[in-house]
Amino acid sequence: MKALSLFSGGLDSILSTKLIQHQGIDVEGICFISPFFTAERGIKAARDINIHLHIMNISKELLILIKSPTYGFGKGANPCIDCHILMIKKAGSLMKKIGASFLITGEVLGERPKSQ
Repeated sequence: MKALSLFSGGLDSILSTKLIQHQGIDVEGICFISPFFTAERGIKAARDINIHLHIMNISKELLILIKSPTYGFGKGANPCIDCHILMIKKAGSLMKKIGASFLITGEVLGERPKSQ
């Protein structure tokens, strides 16, 4: 069995990925880049926990979302929900390509309500 992890390299994505790995499940990660965030932290963390990391540039799509987010703006004028939907859709396509059975998000329920 294989899983795909939305993998920023932050604590939540590292812990959720390790939790699934400890269950004997093969995990690959996907890290997104845009004008607002890079993959540097994700690349380093993926090396540290020994997962294959796919890097995907979502700059064009994200800039379109920022101009007119379907679900409005989150804290600090960021279109959180729209951005997460975009990343999950992109991850879903990659899941099919790599044969992953499920997606790991590392989301902490209620932590960022405007993005969940």
